[in-house]
Amino acid sequence: MARELPTGDIAATVRAQTTVDHPGQDDVEAHLAMLRDMRDREAIRDLAVLYTRAVDDYDLEALLDMFTADGVFERRGKAAAGRDALRAAYTEAMRANRSMVHTPDSHVVQLLPGRRAVGWAAGHAELVMDSSTVLAAFRYEDEYRCADDRWLFARRSLTFKYALPADQLVDGLGRAERMRWPGGRATAADYPENLSTWAEFHS
Repeated sequence: MARELPTGDIAATVRAQTTVDHPGQDDVEAHLAMLRDMRDREAIRDLAVLYTRAVDDYDLEALLDMFTADGVFERRGKAAAGRDALRAAYTEAMRANRSMVHTPDSHVVQLLPGRRAVGWAAGHAELVMDSSTVLAAFRYEDEYRCADDRWLFARRSLTFKYALPADQLVDGLGRAERMRWPGGRATAADYPENLSTWAEFHS
């Protein structure tokens, strides 16, 4: 299933994403199709970067406009679906932080039939709260749809490798309980320990 791009067989994904078939020099239609694919991928990558800008600027309306009408944002298994639920979820998250910096690190996009796509994106964040500054590393697993020539998020699923107060970073990174939001109890991170490849390597 194409949705396996973010979490499936990484070796197969690498082969698929890095193998390029070059059409013949006179195959104009094939070259145009490749150009369309390139523009689509760049539009999706711009969407992901501009998402971080909207979040860090607390521009809620711009952020909501990046989702389809039935779009879903899922954070560690808790999903918000539709415009009203998205507004509530993002408002709650933004109010928890006085300021934020999200830095995208990498982004892979796979185009699918029917003007759809899936993707995997990673990044880091600095989240300034009233009592502490939290440093985090995260992944998004995305689904995108193109509507009226605009690429939008159909679903964003967010997981964390860690989220630690800055003064606990050195001690906390080596532990399984790397989710330590101020005022809450420490819990296990979402990855990599839950991945079959990690478990097999460390067995």
